[in-house]
Order: sequence, then C-alpha cells, then structure tokens
Amino acid sequence: MVKLKWFKIAVVISSIIIMFVSLRILLNNKERGKSLNPDSCVYCHKNIKTVGRTHPISIFGCASCHGGDKYSFNKNEAHRGMVLNPARLEYVDKYCGKCHADVIERVDNSIMVTEKGVLGVLHEKFTGKGEFLSVDKVKDIKNPDLTTNYFKKMCAACHVNQLQTIFKNRERIRGGGCVDCHGVKEKGNSHTILTTLIPSSNCLKCHNRSNRIGLAYFGEYQSAGYGTPYKNGKFSHVIRGGGRYYLKLHADIHWRLAKLECIDCHTEWGLMGDGLNHKRFEEQVVIQCIDCHEPMFGKPDKQAYLLAETNGKIKLKKGVEIAYTHKDFRPIYNLQKDRDGKIYFYRKLDGKRLKIKLLNDNTAYHSLKIHKRLSCQACHSEWLPSCYGCHVAAFKDRKQYDWLLHKATLGAFREYSSFNRFAHPTLGIGWKGKVMPFGPGCQSFVSVYNKGKLIKQFHRMFMATWDPHTTQLKSRSCVDCHFNPITLGLGRGSLHIKNNKLIFNPIYNSKLSGLPISYPLDAFVDVHGKELQGVSYKGERAFNGKELRRIIAAYSCILCHSKYSDKIYKNFELSKREFLEKKTPCSKY
Repeated sequence: MVKLKWFKIAVVISSIIIMFVSLRILLNNKERGKSLNPDSCVYCHKNIKTVGRTHPISIFGCASCHGGDKYSFNKNEAHRGMVLNPARLEYVDKYCGKCHADVIERVDNSIMVTEKGVLGVLHEKFTGKGEFLSVDKVKDIKNPDLTTNYFKKMCAACHVNQLQTIFKNRERIRGGGCVDCHGVKEKGNSHTILTTLIPSSNCLKCHNRSNRIGLAYFGEYQSAGYGTPYKNGKFSHVIRGGGRYYLKLHADIHWRLAKLECIDCHTEWGLMGDGLNHKRFEEQVVIQCIDCHEPMFGKPDKQAYLLAETNGKIKLKKGVEIAYTHKDFRPIYNLQKDRDGKIYFYRKLDGKRLKIKLLNDNTAYHSLKIHKRLSCQACHSEWLPSCYGCHVAAFKDRKQYDWLLHKATLGAFREYSSFNRFAHPTLGIGWKGKVMPFGPGCQSFVSVYNKGKLIKQFHRMFMATWDPHTTQLKSRSCVDCHFNPITLGLGRGSLHIKNNKLIFNPIYNSKLSGLPISYPLDAFVDVHGKELQGVSYKGERAFNGKELRRIIAAYSCILCHSKYSDKIYKNFELSKREFLEKKTPCSKY
C-alpha cells in the first residue's frame, strides 16, 4: 500500500513538471507572437524576434536554413552540422536553393558576383589585353601577375561573398553572400533581417570609390579636402568608413525631390543578372530613362505579382496595368497605370505614391532630328566626378593583405591621384551609338619597384562612358554643349576660332607635370579630331573631326538663337533650308 501511495505521488509530481515545462514553452512562443515553432532552436535563442516577414520563424524555423538537429535541446547536438551564415554563396544551393534555385543560378553568373567587368578593365589597363576572368578563378592563381595581384589587394574587399568577420571597422563590413544586399540590422534583434526593401546604405558599402556614382547620386563628391565644416567635435563630411572626405554638391533630382532609393529604379534582373555570362555591367543593366518617362504598359504577369507580394508595401489592384522595361520586357511593378489612366510611381521602401513626369516629344529640344543621337544623360547630367591620372606604385618585395586569401602575400600597392575634378561631363559616342558622358576609366601611370629599385614603368590611358547619376530636370545649355572645350573632349582651357581654324590652349600641361604624355590628362581628342586616349569598351570613341566642326558650327547660330522659345525651332528644318537659301537676315553676313 505504501509503495502504491508513493507511486501515485510520483506520477502527480511528474505530471505537474511536464505541465509546467509545456506551459513555459507555450508562453515563450506566445511572447513571440506565434504558435509552437517547428524546431527547438528558439527555446534557447530567445533574443531572435524575427528574420523578416518573408521568412517567418513560425513556418521555417531555424534548422531549415542553418542546418543542425532541430529536435535536440542539447547544445552540442543541436549545433552539430550547423552553418552560421547559409546565405554565403558556397551554401546557397543547399539551403536557399530549396526556394530560390532560379535566382541562385542567375546570381552565380551575375557581373556583381563574377567581377568580370572590373577584372577585364584592369587587364586592359595593365596589359592592353581584354581578359575577363572571374573572382573564383583569380582566387586560386598561385603566382598572380600584376593585374590579378592588384585586384586581390585593392579591389576584392567589395566581393559579394567577402567574409564579413575580417572587417575590424564595423562601418566597412561587406560581403556575406545574399545578405550583402538583402541583410539589414534591426535594433534589439540579434539576427539579420532578410528583406527586399534594400536601403541605399547597403549599396554604398561598395559603390563609393571607383563606383563613385553611388556618392554622386546623393550629391557627394570625393575631394582632397579636410572634411569641413567641423561640427560637434568632428568633421561632418566624412565618407562611410572614414579616411576620405566629400564636398556637398547638387544631388540627383530623383533623390532631391522624390527621395528614390537605388532599388526604386534598379530591377532585380539588372542587379542579380539574367543568367547570361556578361563581361560588362552595361550589358546586364536593364533599366533606362524611357522605362519610366516613356513607359510601356501591360497587364501584370506572375513575376510582377510575386515581386509585389514579396515587397509588401505595394499592391497590384484589380484592373491596374504596370510598366515593362523596353530592353527585355521585365516588370516594373512599382510604376502603375490605374483604371482611370492615371500614372503613378510607388517607392519600394514605404509604398508612397508619386506623380511622374512623362517625356514630351513635341518640344523642340526632344523632337529635333539633330538631337536624336543624344542620350538623356548627355543633356541632363549636371556633373561627373573625375579622377584624372591615377599613379600606382607596385612593390614586388613587400606584403599586403590579400582580400581573397585573407592573409598578407607578396605584392603591395599604393595609389595617388593628381587631378581630381568635377564638371559638366565630356561627351563622346557610346557603345550603343548614342552621345554619352565620358570620364577617366582608368588612366594609370604604373611604377614597379623591387628591393628599393625602379624596375618598370608604363602608362595606360582610357576614357569610358558613364551614367553620372547627377540628373537634373533642367538640361545643360546649348552653349555648354556646342562651345565648351570640356564637353567636346578637348579638356580644360580656352577655345576660340581664328582665321576659320580652331585654336585651343589647355590649362593642364602634362610635360611640365612630369608625365610621359604630350596631351593634357583631361583631353580625349584634339581640335583636328585625333583621338588621344583609348576606350574601355569596344565601339566607344571621341568625336571625330567632322563631328567637332559640325557641333561648333552651330555655336554661331546659338549666340542669337539660344532659347527653344525662338521661332526658328518651331520648324527647324524649314529654318535651316531658308538659311541655306539665304532667305534669312543672318544668312547675308
């Protein structure tokens, strides 16, 4: 009887303990706003509140992404086989590939992951040969040449799959695979939030140096200044991570007036790739000005609904049409035309609705045949950051940190710039045959040292097309395009006409500056139309002699007819014909 009595007491006590533990688990889960979790990880990791709305813990749990034993409450057993960051590219096939297989395939081939564009330019810059290697191939080269070593020491810190733990300065952290772009930090949450609402600060982690258009969009120009003004005990104009400073200039109108983030324009296919092995980012980028300002509408497709649902801030209502890209008919789900025919643009981060200004082809400046070759950027880009003359010192016998091997290896580099400027961009013919802004891309004077002795010197001079990301509503003036030597590609200096000949006196004297070239650093072409520098993309070029003469010839007319309100532009072809037939007052002179 006594044994039976104690047995009953033990059963009751055990039942109470089980009920208490179960209640504790239920209450812990209730505090997280969900029912029982699919695995036991969150029982210990109580500080993880969420991973983002698209990856709810109540459905995915933790082990489905991180691995480990989701049934064990023992720390060692639960963590066995676990991956801390499954978003790194070496793990994504196994973990992220369950849901994102199509995206992973595109990302693997994207220009941002392969870095073929950067490596291709560097090889052309140092060797004169276009060799488009990928990061994976470069990493395993045992005896890297000058080009490859330069990339590993000076460029590869910005690799998408960079190891985040190597950065001591928290402001300079980048990499981590998918989370390099899609990861954001939330106060009070120890887990990175996964999101498609990507803030521009994620883009600026990398797009702030050679990819300086990231700074330019927000009106910041990297200068050789001192970070002034001095406020609250420190410099106020310091570029993320420290060590560099900026001047505050006009920001792009899309930021200044509409506060559009980078992802408001750039599409997932333009950023994460289309699955093809492109060599240049120009080939991969999808978005164009006409996609929004001369939109092409259609019914939302499945991908549009998926993107809008993932975004969570933008709705696709019944009867609405969305814009599609002109290049490859990809959905722009945040540019919509409602049932009343009204067109609105929606910001992706907060869903705010904005009116959009459409292109008016009836205006003289857009309809003139002589302007059909102009890109939007040629007229509407206000300024371009340009670093002319990059001096590279290479030391074969010194060691420097290798960003791919994560250790110091032989070969060290130092960079010095000599002629940093911002101004209206130089213009030339881009790879698509359009008139585009040009800037240095790159100009390198290389000195190679070994054991304190100079053993080799060479230089490579290239200009490249840019979208400056400094768009303004007001375009450049007619005079600025037709008689500004910088715009024409001649460089900074004085330009005048004497005895029907062009005379140009440059400001920058390369020989007096000790450079081994006979033309100014900022000169793309001479007054005769001779191209002075190479181009970084086949098909690009400076204006030839005939084009220069034709552009400058219009200046004599622009002196009087400087505004499009002038009556000659109402029917320009008729005005030109009457001028050639000497029926106009000015044709008599």
